[in-house]
Amino acid sequence: MIGRSLWSSRAHEFLGSLLLLFFALVLAVMSAYARRDGEFHAAAFLGLVALIFASLLCFTLIPQLLARLSLGFRNRIHVLSLTRRGALFLFLVIGLVFSTMNTGNNLLILVLSFLFSALLVSGLVSDLILQKLTISLGIPERIHALQDVTCLVTLHNMKRYFPAFALELKSRKRHPGTHSDQSDFFVQEKNFPYIRAGENLTLKLRCSFRRRGEYPVEGFDISTSFPFGFFSRRRKLEAQGRILVYPALFDLRSVFFFHPHLRGGDELNQRGLGSSLYNIRQYQDGDSARHVDWKSTAKLNHLMVKDFAREEQSVMNLFFSSYLPNQSVLALAQFEKALSYLTSLGDYYWKQGQSFRFVSESCEIGVSERRSDFQELMKYLACVQPSKKNRVSELQLALPCVLFVAGEAPVPAGIPTVDYLQL
Repeated sequence: MIGRSLWSSRAHEFLGSLLLLFFALVLAVMSAYARRDGEFHAAAFLGLVALIFASLLCFTLIPQLLARLSLGFRNRIHVLSLTRRGALFLFLVIGLVFSTMNTGNNLLILVLSFLFSALLVSGLVSDLILQKLTISLGIPERIHALQDVTCLVTLHNMKRYFPAFALELKSRKRHPGTHSDQSDFFVQEKNFPYIRAGENLTLKLRCSFRRRGEYPVEGFDISTSFPFGFFSRRRKLEAQGRILVYPALFDLRSVFFFHPHLRGGDELNQRGLGSSLYNIRQYQDGDSARHVDWKSTAKLNHLMVKDFAREEQSVMNLFFSSYLPNQSVLALAQFEKALSYLTSLGDYYWKQGQSFRFVSESCEIGVSERRSDFQELMKYLACVQPSKKNRVSELQLALPCVLFVAGEAPVPAGIPTVDYLQL
């Protein structure tokens, strides 16, 4: 019943529009006959009424037809914009039109026809170039704020016979107030001069992101002014995705100087695979050539190798409180700085092969050898926001640990605490 009523309403709309168009046509014909008989006032009145009917039809029917078009078809409609060269060309064409109307010169009519043909060919060729184009974006696995990264932009020409010329690609930004303003990724343009039929072309895009967080990718605008440069045709390439940017990486030497317990592993007075020198002894079969001590070898005239002290690989617990009592501009900057130091610590432990556990009010992640756990921690640090509720008491503190808090917080005695507002 619903489908039948919908069809009935659309049929009534179509018949009404057809009747209105018929009335406009009849009035226009009557206006022509009245003008031929010398009834100029009646001809003007009938022509005006016919124009009103036709305008009413255009303003009511055409928007309804456009609204019923599918989204994919509307995205394939190519937007046309005039270039400076095109404006000069149109000025020349208009001048030739007036000259032709005044003189009736056949040579000017021939030149004018060639110019209109050039306009038609330009539109058809540029429209053909923008058809069957797809894009793919390759981004690095890890992107940190304040770092220059290289993204790969690949444009695929899916046409079988016709190549693509003079293409300009730019990322589309719909929401100017979001994180998109914190990167030059959304303002850069890449030029693809020529892509053969059925092939693709990859270009490098160097960009940076000034803040951590999610950067939504909402599509690209591709345009061409080929072949004559009179008009620039633009088409939208839809794309849905996001670029996740982790907090910036900082140098940890100053933090280790004031908080040496953040280094993690404790050195033991035993031989192992640490980084501190334990002993120098004579070379034995099976020792690595990388550990040869050449100074001792030169003095004693036989190979000597280094032994290193073993480090105790205890699991470090990093506790983080997102509670920020005073969310001023300076406090928010210190919050972002604390996240960068936590990211740097996590990256340091991960590269050292040391297991650690990260705990906050809404997240608990144990990071060992699994890369997925480390990536989950990075994603949390990229998206976490300051909280207005103090929930430090809910953290299950366990030694050895370090607690990152904003200001002085009531914690059990003996728990190392770092006030990240003072970092």
